[in-house]
Amino acid sequence: MAHALDGIKVIDVAINYAGPTVSMYLADQGADVVKVERRITGDTSRRSGNTPFLKLNSRHYMGINRGKRSITVDITKAQGQEIVRELARTADVIVENFRPGVMDRLGLGYDALSAINPRLIYASLTAYGPKGPYAKRAGFNRLVEGLAGALFRRDGDGRPLGSGIWIADWSAPMLMAYGITLALLARERTGRGQRVESSLLHAAVAMQLGDMTVVENDPTPPREENPSGYGSFLCSDGVYINIGAYLPHQWARLCRVLDVPHLGDDPRVTDPLRRGELHEEAWPVFEGIFATQTSGEWLKALNDADVPCAPIVDRPNVRFEEQIIANELIVPVDHPVVGRTYIAGTLVKLSDMPSVPLEPAPTLGQHTNEILSELGYSDERIVELRKAEVV
Repeated sequence: MAHALDGIKVIDVAINYAGPTVSMYLADQGADVVKVERRITGDTSRRSGNTPFLKLNSRHYMGINRGKRSITVDITKAQGQEIVRELARTADVIVENFRPGVMDRLGLGYDALSAINPRLIYASLTAYGPKGPYAKRAGFNRLVEGLAGALFRRDGDGRPLGSGIWIADWSAPMLMAYGITLALLARERTGRGQRVESSLLHAAVAMQLGDMTVVENDPTPPREENPSGYGSFLCSDGVYINIGAYLPHQWARLCRVLDVPHLGDDPRVTDPLRRGELHEEAWPVFEGIFATQTSGEWLKALNDADVPCAPIVDRPNVRFEEQIIANELIVPVDHPVVGRTYIAGTLVKLSDMPSVPLEPAPTLGQHTNEILSELGYSDERIVELRKAEVV
């Protein structure tokens, strides 16, 4: 059965998290992704959170490198650079996430590779973007979130609070995969590839689109919207549930379920300037009521009344949720080293072109000989490259 990106060849020389996740999205839709890794140690993400049992197959690595083929190459050596150039000669896409200028110094930059393959789409993901005073600095998710304004919340001591997820690292690959598919579409019209650029900083801003809108001449400062029926409440069984009674009619239903109908008719619910006042009054009342029954009892009552709500689930238990299972959002794969492993499923579905069945992430260098043979290297030459510690 055909997949959307059948026949598309991708060279992934990226490391860590955000860069390799870009090609994961392409592999999920049928692209043949060749992951170029360091000899001996492999991608840095293999070791992040690794355990002796996992043997260089960390949980993060397995989650974002499924369905790829791994070749080990020392790209700091001339012979290794030549292997990458041979890969790029017939590739459709290359993905890299080094600091600006690194790939150029290795002879593997956009100008060098597009000269030998004008149809090549060269995707560069950086920390802070290709321009400006931060362009060549090392950057990671939390640093970028802080610069982008995403750490604006404070705890009781005034320290910046994170969101609990890596906003930039996990959203930047979505932007880049989007940019690559745009470039593939444009190539159908022009016959030429092009460079695609984005960054963790771009992604952190994108995750705050509405909040980044500034009306320069508006004299009133922006407010954080926190309507009274939008929050978390602890139930008698020790489980928190989320309530999203954001709209006035939802708020009224919530108040009826909680048997406080007078709050449902309060005019402050539709008055943006007094909503905070209502919140201060209603919140303690709601907390006391929710503490009288279990989360299951409240969820049933709220759902019966069509009040938006959902449980707050600990991350290890997400895969057991019926909604997660029904949409195949977490699926099992059988890894050759660590065995049965659960990973995020394919996150974009096409009705006429299904995604590929998910395969486990490769072991380090698992496909080195296979890929070199496809490039025309003889068995003897491959042995020589291994002796020279190129692959």
